[in-house]
Amino acid sequence: MTMHLAQPTTAGSPRPAGRACVRCGISDRYPGLVLDSAGICDLCHRYAEHSTEIDAWFEDVDLFVKLVRDRAEARGSAYDCLLLYSGGKDSSYVLYRLIDLGLRVRTFTFDNGFISKTALRNVETITSELGIEHVTATHADQNAVFLRSLQQHKSVCNGCFRSLLDLSTQHAHDLGIPTIVTGLSRGQIMDERLSWFHRQGVFDPAEIEPRLREGRRVYHQSGGALSAEVVDSVEVVDFYRYSDVTKDGIRALLRERSDLWSQPGDTGFCSSNCMINDAGVLVHSRERGFHNYEAPTRWEVRLGHLDRAEADEELRTPAATPRVRKMLLQIGYPLPEEGVARPPAEAPVAERTSPPAPSPAGSAVRAARRAPLTPAQREALGHGTEAPGRRARALLLQTSGPADSALARRATLRLLLHHEALRLRFVRRGETWEQYDAGPAGAVPVLRLDVSGRDTAAEAELVGTAVDRLRSRLDLAGGPLLQVALVDRGELPARLLLVVHELVADTRSWRVLLRDLSALWAGGGEAELTPADSFLERAAAVVPGPVLPATPAPGAGGDPVRLTVACGAPASATRVAGALAAVLADLGDAPDVEVLDHTSGEGPAGIGRWTLAQAPASGGVPLIRYQHFGDLDALLPDGSPFTRVTADEADFTVLPDTGREGVSVHGVVRAGVLHLDWWCPPGMRGRLLAAGIPERVARRLTASP
Repeated sequence: MTMHLAQPTTAGSPRPAGRACVRCGISDRYPGLVLDSAGICDLCHRYAEHSTEIDAWFEDVDLFVKLVRDRAEARGSAYDCLLLYSGGKDSSYVLYRLIDLGLRVRTFTFDNGFISKTALRNVETITSELGIEHVTATHADQNAVFLRSLQQHKSVCNGCFRSLLDLSTQHAHDLGIPTIVTGLSRGQIMDERLSWFHRQGVFDPAEIEPRLREGRRVYHQSGGALSAEVVDSVEVVDFYRYSDVTKDGIRALLRERSDLWSQPGDTGFCSSNCMINDAGVLVHSRERGFHNYEAPTRWEVRLGHLDRAEADEELRTPAATPRVRKMLLQIGYPLPEEGVARPPAEAPVAERTSPPAPSPAGSAVRAARRAPLTPAQREALGHGTEAPGRRARALLLQTSGPADSALARRATLRLLLHHEALRLRFVRRGETWEQYDAGPAGAVPVLRLDVSGRDTAAEAELVGTAVDRLRSRLDLAGGPLLQVALVDRGELPARLLLVVHELVADTRSWRVLLRDLSALWAGGGEAELTPADSFLERAAAVVPGPVLPATPAPGAGGDPVRLTVACGAPASATRVAGALAAVLADLGDAPDVEVLDHTSGEGPAGIGRWTLAQAPASGGVPLIRYQHFGDLDALLPDGSPFTRVTADEADFTVLPDTGREGVSVHGVVRAGVLHLDWWCPPGMRGRLLAAGIPERVARRLTASP
């Protein structure tokens, strides 16, 4: 599974000029990256600040051996582990080390149709010489998998890993092997396994590991290839979590055994076993504007495993050579034109269970065109401290019948075809952003989550993990910005989990979305929908503006805390804001309250309407941001086939980082009573309680108007 070791024999193009971190060299084209005035990226700063906590994830090889042997002994397995073996550098090094450690190893190779012949010869030669039992598997429709992967992710690796992990997990289960060992580098481990947790301030391995296991369950179930029993029977372990060997150390060991291992000469910069990887890198670089190995390779630099100059060499963009063109032609993907983040041409719709029904005249898919962001969208990108790709609301609905995947996919497809905003993609050009309609390309973003037989607590934990995973799959540049999970509860009524990015849907838009989804669900996936207007046509009249920087309110950092106070009968947003301002004024603070009324129903009925909060009269930084949600059951139309599920793990009112930088108050009606949920950093909690602010506001609201 070697993915990004330098191959200086392959020609490539230098990376486009631009700013880069002076420490690790990561390009400022990488989404969400922030360089300070000294030219140091926020990822380097995070590692410098939390290096001890981050490094605690990595253990020594003795613990690895004990874990693997104990699992094999408990299972009574004839093998200690199944190694995913590509014949490249990293996995060949791992195989030698596993044998040196005295482990009973079986190897598994996935031939995706583009594996280097030299790499395959390495596999045959080394496993034969070492007396290792080995199997090579293929996927009957791998070219179609590559095509879907390029359409959806602009990379061939996502689809390839899916096939590899599905096939190897089933193989290990069939043979009773309890552990799969991977050759993911530490940079890949950081980027693919840990970075999401670190952004949330989570570093404790005891908290990360069970959530990774649940995430793996969701990942495999989203593909539908494996049962929960198969996934749970096999543990996936990354060898380089337990080995601190550098790239130079890997090469040194392979040189010692050069009579067995040969360096492939027909692969690109970022792989020492796979040829089609160059095609994926070219597509990603041209259509998303940055190298898809940028993040893991720069982590190798931060961790001291790779020299920066060598990283720069690895991250050269492949040229559109005849070989690369031929591979793209073979899988049916058009060669992207030169340029950065080009809106993709309309691509064939993949993984569809039925042909799309005709759309109303006002919602037909239009040719890709660009428009600037609205002021509210710019405010959304500037609000908050973490990755903007994750800022999405989640809603959990209950249906009246069992899980119906075909219906979920038909209804979701119709929504994508009907509402332009759900197909939007976002491109950053310097200090401004643009948006365009990407069309209905790629897979329908619906996965199936099997929680049948689980108790209430276990089901809630799985749904919470699914919310996190669906948010992490949202991609401003490549999409999708809508994710749906059908929750299969066995004999109990199924549930539907919706996750939609706030850039394309405010709460008013959610009401439109749920109105149309309800009609489609009741009609078996077909219904005559109210014509939707074009969000891009409205946005085109907006004067472009810069991305607004985040403006944090006063308050200490740390994980947000929540206080909930009942405030009597429902009240309007104006009345609650007045009570908040009056209490602040009584205490001698400036009565600055920023208000956003989510119950407002004004404006056109299309998805994508996004309104700014009402700024404080003083124009300064607000002490409190008040968001009025009212009764969330009102999101659903009368006669809807759905009911809303009240669930903290899918709380519609809470976006990632709510309350991290300042005080955010949410007004929500529950069982006919208005509750104010106060979110704030831990350092602010004591001040709020000491001044009795939540109780003072509640008393004002429960008093007679």
